[in-house]
Amino acid sequence: MPTVIYRKTLLDGFKYTLSKAVETTPFWKEKFEGLDLEGISPETLGELTARVTIKPHDLYERSRVWPDYIREGRLFHAVMRTSGTTGQPKRVPFTPDDKRRTARQMAPWVNEYFEKGERVASFFPPLPSSSGNFALSGLEGNNAGVAYFQVPITYLQNRELLLKELEDIKPTSIWALTATAYNLGLILPEKLREDVKTIVVGGETLTPELAKATLELFPNAVVIDNFGSTEDDVTGFRIVTKKGTTPFHFGESVIVLEDTGDEDYPEYKRLYITKVMREGELTGLPLFNYDIGDLARLENGEVVSIIRVKDVVVLSGAKLHIDQVMEIVYGHPELKDFVILYHPLSPDNPRPRVVVRVAYEGEKPAGIEDEVRELIYEANNPVRYEVEEAKSSELIIEAVPLEKLREGLTVRPGKTKRIYVAGKDF
Repeated sequence: MPTVIYRKTLLDGFKYTLSKAVETTPFWKEKFEGLDLEGISPETLGELTARVTIKPHDLYERSRVWPDYIREGRLFHAVMRTSGTTGQPKRVPFTPDDKRRTARQMAPWVNEYFEKGERVASFFPPLPSSSGNFALSGLEGNNAGVAYFQVPITYLQNRELLLKELEDIKPTSIWALTATAYNLGLILPEKLREDVKTIVVGGETLTPELAKATLELFPNAVVIDNFGSTEDDVTGFRIVTKKGTTPFHFGESVIVLEDTGDEDYPEYKRLYITKVMREGELTGLPLFNYDIGDLARLENGEVVSIIRVKDVVVLSGAKLHIDQVMEIVYGHPELKDFVILYHPLSPDNPRPRVVVRVAYEGEKPAGIEDEVRELIYEANNPVRYEVEEAKSSELIIEAVPLEKLREGLTVRPGKTKRIYVAGKDF
């Protein structure tokens, strides 16, 4: 049976959201046709994933997935965009009610961790990107008494400009992609790092080892790790301190977790998202069982981590999850970062090949390639079997100086790419 996670206080809003979506949106009218709407609950959604669902590619059909009040221009809305997998961007309307909902999603941690006078240095880009839009919505909507500084993400490629900007801002909070926050800790002077009290991150898996490394660089900070998307805003969050990590909290969404059928990795569940509005509110994009393409790691009925399906590489019958590599690299005292070069199975490549390129600073650690390989095998026996026994796949470990980690690979400011696919990315 699927696991369904939601707050009971969402029930009235769920009923309203369902009714309004069927009334205004052709896609949902079709999906729910013939079903008893009165009998549908969050638990029911968990049993309907085969029929009632929406996938990222469906979002291109704006005439079907956008509500009539958006299509007919009866309500003000901003339009965010997210990179498409077919060369066409996905566009998502964002209404004033969506803005209020985003503020509710962020309220627990904004109200607890942000005092008057805080100075936020944000590397989340503004519209049409969603992350900067959500950041402003959450702070403004909760009337947080903070100053919000937008740092041009191009400064990440110019250390001199970056340091000058941050020394002028004197931030007490840094908002950035997960890896960006860690990398800032490697280059910022000690005084700036000591002044940072909160680090708000998202967009990439945060493993315990990466969190620990980040907190060591920012000794007085807590990390607020957000699970968000352009489609559902800031769906969930968890708090990471030196004492430990909370499970994910989902305040305004219904989360359905479904078995993937993969017996080797039973703890990873397919994740579906339902957006819940309050009575009278109008969202720009209704969502029920949104198959976002993420896997949630479930322990004792709670979500402890979330990774992207695209953050998994397949080696014949085995899967190497990016969080396993992160745990190894960021848990190692002499390694700083990594990328994965993936050569998938193809007519020209009968044996899938993964190159894990790890980066060090200073002198190369002796025997590091063999050490990383053994740690991967220890964490993932199916990978060991496919590489060492079945000989169906290849696993190569490369150790390079940090400055050469992404040599020859495409790097975009403000974006963190870990997995590079042969024929597509290089």
